[in-house]
Amino acid sequence: MKFINGINRNQLPLFASSINDAIAQDNQIRLINLFVESLKLTDFGFTFDFV
Repeated sequence: MKFINGINRNQLPLFASSINDAIAQDNQIRLINLFVESLKLTDFGFTFDFV
């Protein structure tokens, strides 16, 4: 007979399911992230080698 393993609802997860879920929508880090995402790193001399 097969048994379906469930999740213990009394146990708290160590980490949120994603970092995005762990950070509040009005957190300042979201503004910093938007700024960093807008940078063109190749303009600063960074090169990328994708394998």
